[in-house]
Amino acid sequence: MKKIHKILFVCFIALISFNKNNAQNKDNTFTITGEIKGLKGNLYFRHPDKEYTRTTPSDSIIVTNGKFKLTTNVSKVALIRVFPKFSGPDKILSKIPKGGRGYIPVKSGTIMVYASPGANITIKGEAKDYFDAYPSGDAFNDGLAKVNKLMYPMYNEMGNLAVESTYTDDKAKKEEINKKSEAISKKSIDALVNHLKNNPNALASAWYLNDLMLRTQVTNEQAEELFSVLSTDLAAYKDYKDVATRVQGIKETADGSPVPSIKTNATLNGEIFDINSLKGKYVLIDFWGIWCGPCVAEMPEVKEFQEKHKDNLVVVGINSGDTKEKIEAFVNKNNYGWMQLMSDKKNTPDNFVNRFNVQGFPTKFIIDRRGKIIKRFVGSGEEAFKMLEELLKS
Repeated sequence: MKKIHKILFVCFIALISFNKNNAQNKDNTFTITGEIKGLKGNLYFRHPDKEYTRTTPSDSIIVTNGKFKLTTNVSKVALIRVFPKFSGPDKILSKIPKGGRGYIPVKSGTIMVYASPGANITIKGEAKDYFDAYPSGDAFNDGLAKVNKLMYPMYNEMGNLAVESTYTDDKAKKEEINKKSEAISKKSIDALVNHLKNNPNALASAWYLNDLMLRTQVTNEQAEELFSVLSTDLAAYKDYKDVATRVQGIKETADGSPVPSIKTNATLNGEIFDINSLKGKYVLIDFWGIWCGPCVAEMPEVKEFQEKHKDNLVVVGINSGDTKEKIEAFVNKNNYGWMQLMSDKKNTPDNFVNRFNVQGFPTKFIIDRRGKIIKRFVGSGEEAFKMLEELLKS
């Protein structure tokens, strides 16, 4: 009898565990149900709980007669993009510019949607020459739809003008197109800034503010003002944390400020690196990526400076977007022997791109012997190299 009771007890515990796991899975279930007129081909997305590289294929969503459904588990609130495989709304170029890509990326060529545990989201709309389709079903997505309904038509118009400019060789016509595009760009930024001020409780406002900062479409002063308006009720979410880190980075990377603390094992050999150990020498911090043509083009000159001034200058590379294996193969092949750090994509102390408010690649910082920032340089390193040459003469 005791043996039967024991078996029943074990079964009961197993049943509780099974139900608990099922309930947990149910709570984490995220569903998108969509119908988009004119949509041809399948859709693709990147799952917020998976790690992807630049070469990892995206996950697919099967589309039948413009209808689709995705059911998956997610662990957190995250913005995802649902996109066609370069068909439909994407700006395809049959005439590819020299050194360019075969398409022009525009935000309106994707469907933006917030995934979150337990959410059941509906997407409806039409695939025109852009995705005139928006999500609904919770506060996150209602706020996102509101801003994208405002912005997508303007993004699409700028994308069409970019295509038109690519196809014309007439300088006067190209200048006319560019002026029109600049006017729409200004209108779109003004509209977006006004929207963010009037919708401080929307998580999408935090995402778009971060995007405005990343693209240097607002000044540092504007960014700080807009951030101060955002509701602190959003503080637990990644989009808010990302922009908060960038805003903090504005203050901490101003000329004359002590360089932000970097003590990390995000090195190629896993050993601890502490930037404070470099005091007494000038430091060149170089934010770069193998995917960034201008970054790679300048690295031989960085190497030349590092070798020429090795007694007074230390170079620290901070890579964003490449795997450890790819970085190692690249620097070893080219004999780039200076310290390399890897910026984390997550909101951690190792997300150096956000912490230093890096808004473009390459970005370089020159640090003096006391560990204070002399100047930031975005884009071409010509001015940075010129300043270094003068500093290292003294």
